[in-house]
Amino acid sequence: MYISQKIKRWMFVAAAFVALATSCATPSSIEYSTLEDESLRAWMDKNHPGWETNPDVKRTDDGVYIIWQKRSTLPAPADTIVKEGNWVRIDYTGKTLDGNIFYTRDAGVAKIQGTFSRRAHYVDDFVYLYSENGALPSGTFQALTNMKVGDMTQVIMPSGMYRGSAGYSATNVGYNGQWGAPGDKPVVIDSLTIVEVSEDPITLENKQVNKFAAERWNLTEADTISKGLYLQLMTPAPFKRDSVVSTTKTDSVLTCYYKGYFLDGFVFDSNIDSVQMRAWGEVVNDGPMEWDMKKTNMIQGFKEACVRACYGDRIRVVFTSAYGYGISGSAAQAIEESTSDDTTDLSAYYNYLNYYSYMNSMYGGGGYGYGGYGSYYNNYYNSYYNPYYYDYYNNMNSSSSGSSSGSVEDEEDEVKVNITTEILPFTPLVFEIWVCADNGTAEDPKHNNE
Repeated sequence: MYISQKIKRWMFVAAAFVALATSCATPSSIEYSTLEDESLRAWMDKNHPGWETNPDVKRTDDGVYIIWQKRSTLPAPADTIVKEGNWVRIDYTGKTLDGNIFYTRDAGVAKIQGTFSRRAHYVDDFVYLYSENGALPSGTFQALTNMKVGDMTQVIMPSGMYRGSAGYSATNVGYNGQWGAPGDKPVVIDSLTIVEVSEDPITLENKQVNKFAAERWNLTEADTISKGLYLQLMTPAPFKRDSVVSTTKTDSVLTCYYKGYFLDGFVFDSNIDSVQMRAWGEVVNDGPMEWDMKKTNMIQGFKEACVRACYGDRIRVVFTSAYGYGISGSAAQAIEESTSDDTTDLSAYYNYLNYYSYMNSMYGGGGYGYGGYGSYYNNYYNSYYNPYYYDYYNNMNSSSSGSSSGSVEDEEDEVKVNITTEILPFTPLVFEIWVCADNGTAEDPKHNNE
């Protein structure tokens, strides 16, 4: 009954929109974008009368309507409009014109929509404010570059300023609503809020990691293995630590259990039964992980920890994104077990191209001029990310730590789907690792002291 009412309401709104569009202009030669623009003007006249003289409403030259729901009252320097080139932490919910939700980063809203996932990390999005960033719709970019930190707006945009004919119909990974956003239809980005702005996210996350290591593990910057990477041996330690794990050994296959989590404690990956049950309510990754250390299919921070360990060690490591998923992050995915490489989502690759351009301008030879720091990041992203994404299809299906895979069953088709947790750009990671004994003995550590 509820669904049928929703469908009827959508059909009514869609019909009204088409009727309004055709009534605004009869010549068949008029572009659809013009019809859509005239229809949106009529919609604004009806739903926001007097908008043209309202100081809390702005229409851009591209037909994007920005309606301020709350003005920031923060003091300087937060009282300035954000600019292109900033990284911004934002919260928002995507809706159709008739109010159907198609995207949210709010756990409460996702639960109401019936799309909540225990694998989804419901935190503010972190995006690079750049006009050529393909992952950021043009309409959202225009709104953000008219806002201040603390502002909340409702943004109404024509389809050409969102995703055009493609709309939004991605497989649910916890952030979706009950409905998708149809192509060639206007969308509403509701409660768009700038939570934080950063001109230098690299320095920011280094401070976050240093603070975490100091407050949680009582370590100082002098204890780092390298800049932004801390490693600590946990108790109880093996009685004798003399069998060092090494990539130079011909039999350098490491067997281990691990738990990966963010600085806020959210578990994104583990192969320990008790951790998985507490975090996700099911066991997805069963048994120890075996990793051939001569291969490169492992994030650098995890590898740096393991090559310094002894068999039987219990270690923990925290590191910046330079040793993890870097400037591009790792998009959440819902992958059917039978899905072939042909359906691999390449959005992360396109993000990489945009972000790599940003990195070069910001931290290369010029820009902010961090000296050796800039050259480090240039070498890191050029040597690591370029070959990684060049061989993107192969790497997507290789065994690697750092992506939480869970499973859901499609009730109609009974298709098992693996869900991975989204890792945002510039996200520090924490791992606790139990290295199994040299004789191959592998036993689930139970992990009672989480």
